[in-house]
Amino acid sequence: MAAVLLFVWIVRSFLAISQYSTPILLATFGFMFLSGVFQTRTRSGIAHAISSFLWHVAGVSIFVAIVIWFLTWVASVQSTTLPTLITSQVPYLVIIAIAAGLLGYAIRQITPRQGGIHPSKPAVIIRPDSEVKAGGVALSTKADSVALPVARQGKAVGCVVFGDLKATFDTPMGRVTAPITGPVATFGIPFRGDKAGADETAKAASQNVDQIIRRALTEPSGPRANGSWRDIDLPFIHVHEDWFGESVDVGPISVRSGPDGDSVRIGGFDVDSDDRERGFRHHHRHHDAWRASWFARGSQESTYLSVSYGNVAAKWNGSSLSVKGDSMKLTSGSDGFEYSPTEVKTFSPLHTLHVANQKMTLDTRKFSLNVTADHIALRAESGSKSSDSADLARDLRSLFTEEAKKHIQDVMNGVPIDIDEMLSSTEEALKKYD
Repeated sequence: MAAVLLFVWIVRSFLAISQYSTPILLATFGFMFLSGVFQTRTRSGIAHAISSFLWHVAGVSIFVAIVIWFLTWVASVQSTTLPTLITSQVPYLVIIAIAAGLLGYAIRQITPRQGGIHPSKPAVIIRPDSEVKAGGVALSTKADSVALPVARQGKAVGCVVFGDLKATFDTPMGRVTAPITGPVATFGIPFRGDKAGADETAKAASQNVDQIIRRALTEPSGPRANGSWRDIDLPFIHVHEDWFGESVDVGPISVRSGPDGDSVRIGGFDVDSDDRERGFRHHHRHHDAWRASWFARGSQESTYLSVSYGNVAAKWNGSSLSVKGDSMKLTSGSDGFEYSPTEVKTFSPLHTLHVANQKMTLDTRKFSLNVTADHIALRAESGSKSSDSADLARDLRSLFTEEAKKHIQDVMNGVPIDIDEMLSSTEEALKKYD
C-alpha cells in the first residue's frame, strides 16, 4: 500500500490531486510503520517481541528519512517543494531510530536466552491428506491429529504429533508400510496443518511434551547420535552446533546455517532468511527438498524413522528397515533379507540363503550346500560330498533364485519364511543327479 501511494504521489500532477500531497505522504509513511507491526516476532516471548518491534521501528525510521530525502529531490525536479510538515520530521526520525535501536538491542541482550529445544505455539491440526515426502519416504497421519510445534532459538524445527502416523517406504524391492504409534516427536518433517482451536491447543500443551522431546533426542539413533554437539558461550560470542545446524553470534550479528537453509541477522534485521519461523502452517518449500534430514520417534520402545540425505533407517513393531541407494535390508521378527544389485541374502532361525551371480550358498541346521560355477559341495552330519555338474549347478541356481524371491515376498508381507518347499526341492534336485 505504501508503494502504491508513493507512486500516486509521484504522478499527482497528472492525476490533478496535488492539493492532497501531504495526506498521501502521511498515509504512505503510516503504512511503512504499520508494516513493522506485522513483522514483529512473537514466538520467543514478550521481551523478544518488544525488541523485534523496536528494531522494526528503528529500521522504518531510517528508511522513511531516506525516502524523504529522495522525495525532496523528486519534488525539485518537478519544480515543487515537499511540505514543511514532512521535511521537518527528518531529525526526529533519526532520533527515534537511534533510541528504538538501542532500546531494542538492550532488551534483547538482557533477556535470558531460551536455549535448547522446546514446545512452541500455536498447535495445528494435521489432516491425513497432508502427506509429506522426502528420500523415498511418505509420511502422513492416520486420522486428524493435533500437533504442537517444536522450536529451537525461535525457529520451528519439528513438532510433536498426538496421533498415529503411517510411513510408506519406496525400496528397491517394492513398497513397505510401517505404523508409528503416537505421540510422535518429529524433527525436520514439514507437516502442514490448520491452526487448532483454543481447547485443542490447551489439551496439547497439557501433555508432557518436554519429556517426549528429551526422549527422542537422547535415545540411541536419535539426532544426538548423528554427531557431537558443541557450545561456546562467551560474553559477546556464542557458537552452537548440533544436528539442526550451526549458529554463530558475534555481538548483534547472527549467522545460521543448516539443512533447512541459511540466514543472517544484523541486530533485528534479516539480511537473508527463509520462512522457517512461520512454523508449520502453509509456508513451505517443495516437500521433497525442504530438508535433507528427517527424524521421528514413536511412543513404543525402539520405534523410529530416520532419513538423512537419501539413506533411510526405521524400526517398528519388531521390524527394521535400512535403505542405502540401491541396497536395502529388511527384517520382520527373526526373519529378513538383504538386497543389492549383485546379491541377495535371506535368513531365518532355520536357514541362511545367499544368492549371487556365480556363487550360491544354503546353510540349514542339517546341511550346507555351496554352488560355485559348476562345482557343488555338500556338507552334512553324515559326511561331505562334492561334484562338478553343469546341469545340477544350473538347476540349483534356478531353484535358489526363485526361492529367494519367495522369501523376500514373505518378509515384505510380514509373514514367516517357509523353507519346507525349498528343502524338499533341493533334496529332489540332488537325488536326480546322484
